[in-house]
This record gives sequence, C-alpha cells and structure tokens, in this order.
Amino acid sequence: MKTFYLLILFIGYFHLSSLSQGNLQFNQVLNIEFPSTGTTVTVPSGKVWKLENCMITSTNFYACMVVNGQIYYMRQHNTSSSAWDNFPFWFAEGKTITFGGGCSPGIVSIIEFNVVP
Repeated sequence: MKTFYLLILFIGYFHLSSLSQGNLQFNQVLNIEFPSTGTTVTVPSGKVWKLENCMITSTNFYACMVVNGQIYYMRQHNTSSSAWDNFPFWFAEGKTITFGGGCSPGIVSIIEFNVVP
C-alpha cells in the first residue's frame, strides 16, 4: 500500500511540474530614457520584463506608458500632491510598450529575465 501512495505522489509531482511555465533567470538591467514624444520598445522573445521604477525629468507633470492603445499613468509630481506609483509591473514576451507618448520625459528601470523551461 505504501508503494501505491508513493507511486501516486511521484506521478502527481511530474504531472504538475510538466504544467509549469518555466523559471525566470536574471539577464540584465535596462534603463530606458524616453522623451515626451515617446519611445516604443518590445519585450524580446524568451524574455519577461519587470518594470521597477520610473523617474521623470519635469515638475508638475506625470509620466505615462501606452500598452495596447491604453494610457497608464505611472508617476505624477506637483506641488500639491506627492508621487504615486504601482510598481513593480510585469510585461510578457512580445508586448509592445510606449513610454512617454505625450507625457513628461523620463527614465524607466527594468529588470529583464530569461524564461528557462
């Protein structure tokens, strides 16, 4: 009976591990500067990006990114309120993002990971 339970656990473990999507392995840090007119980038195949932070070079403005035609505001700074953010933010391979796009210029800090099967 003990062997039966061990066999079930063994089969279950390998079944669940075959459903996983892989592991993440650190690749590099990216610092992408963007003008107010925008910089468009695409996450390379086999990679995922973790957007860690955004700094803007203007006061009384906000930084934004455009994903699938939708504008997301990442950071605001003015004299009457403090900055806000929703970091970290993850992007899957193949995702195209425009940083800036009519908002304040700045720089984003991204950690790139390899997807290891």
